[in-house]
Order: sequence, then structure tokens, then C-alpha cells
Amino acid sequence: MTIPPPPNYPPSMGPRQAPEVTVVLQTEVMPEPARWDWSWLQIGRNTKGLLVSVVTAPIWAAALRDVRTEQHQSGAWFMAGAAVCVALWLDNRRKRFLTRVLVWTTALGAFGALSVFSTLVTLMTGSRS
Repeated sequence: MTIPPPPNYPPSMGPRQAPEVTVVLQTEVMPEPARWDWSWLQIGRNTKGLLVSVVTAPIWAAALRDVRTEQHQSGAWFMAGAAVCVALWLDNRRKRFLTRVLVWTTALGAFGALSVFSTLVTLMTGSRS
């Protein structure tokens, strides 16, 4: 058995050469995320809303005091709780400065007009004395 001679290719149709492979590695150092993420506090937004609500909260507290004296304390608590829930819902939906002021106004007004700590003690112990 004889081996045939290799084919005589023309120069333009020679055997394919191995392709050149170029590998480029880009090593960018990604910054590590902060260990403690306090962005959920929104300190600037809450501070501005709190400063404005210091002016508006006494008006809401006066309305709650009137409800408490003319109706009953449970009616004032219901009104305050409903207002806080609506304000939180609006703030969650719209995320605007005025809705954050509304949240702080309803919360501070409720704390200013209603006896929060004695109500918590009554709820936890069941005792009114």
C-alpha cells in the first residue's frame, strides 16, 4: 500500500491556518455594597416633612381633642387611626413631599391629642386604672 503524495494546492487555496484567538480580560473592581444600608430611612425627606408638620400637626391635634371631648376617646382613636392609614397609603402610592408631610401631621397630631401610653397599657393589660 502506497501513500499518495500530498495534493498540490494553489497558493490562494492552501490549507487553512489556525485562527488567532485574542483574549482580553477587563478586571474592573466593583465597589462593595455598603454593609449597612440606611437609605430606607430617607433622612432628608423625613426631616423636611417633620419640620413642616410641626406647624400643621397642632391643627389636627385640636380636631382630635374636640372629637375626644364631644364624642368619646374611642371615636378619636378611630379617626386618628383611619387618617394615619390613609396618609400612609397615599405616601406609599404617590411618594411626594406633601404626602410625607401628611403622614407626619397625622402621627404627631395623634400623639399630641390622645393619651398614647395609657391607651397602650390599657390594651396590653386590660386594666383601666
